[in-house]
Amino acid sequence: MSTDHHFNDPRQTIADLQQQIRSLERGTVSTEITIRKTGCLALDTMFPQQGVRPGSLVEWIESGTASGAGTLSLLIGRQVCQPMRPIFLIDPRQQLYPPSLAALGIDLSRLVLVRPTTKRDALWACEEALRSRSAGIVWAQIDHLSVTAARRLRLAVEDSESVCFLIRPHQALQQPSWAEVRLVVEPQPSHSESPRYRVSVAYSQGRTLRSTTDIQIDRHRGTIDEFSHPATKGSLLLVS
Repeated sequence: MSTDHHFNDPRQTIADLQQQIRSLERGTVSTEITIRKTGCLALDTMFPQQGVRPGSLVEWIESGTASGAGTLSLLIGRQVCQPMRPIFLIDPRQQLYPPSLAALGIDLSRLVLVRPTTKRDALWACEEALRSRSAGIVWAQIDHLSVTAARRLRLAVEDSESVCFLIRPHQALQQPSWAEVRLVVEPQPSHSESPRYRVSVAYSQGRTLRSTTDIQIDRHRGTIDEFSHPATKGSLLLVS
């Protein structure tokens, strides 16, 4: 899949060519890629191809504790996961519980929850899940990632044509990355039961239509909607 504006971006052009070369090496040239939509148009525009591309590695960067990066990425992971395929969640922090995941709309019959006790095991589980080629999505909390390990994950996810979401601390922005997109999530004040977050593009391999957006998660429906500031609508202009 290609869009005209990508040809104006050298990084996206190089990424597309690399993907085609790897497809040729595997003997499977993909002429059409189905982009997975996040369920929120504003978030779709923060990806180079207006949604999540199968075979892509995406990093969700936490702005701090309780940033919302984990919850938001799980909701989007549920949305972009290929139908009927397993959902691998690598949880070294041991923060995920099946009842809470079910409340987010995750199908527990497809869930593979892994709780490694070491960072090395977490990375191994993530790569093995991708190399199984059966995963609909692999979601993992990975604090530190060497350049070599990041490269291995990138190759594994491209070969699997699954999607890999990594949840990473803010310090990871200082480290090299092989992610196609890096998104920073920050909590925002909310006057309702539904939490709000600001999502910003820290890095993208291709040009995106938007670099920052505010979204709100509907606590009851589990949907993600763009949040428009009421004060900007029909606000009273004051003059001195």
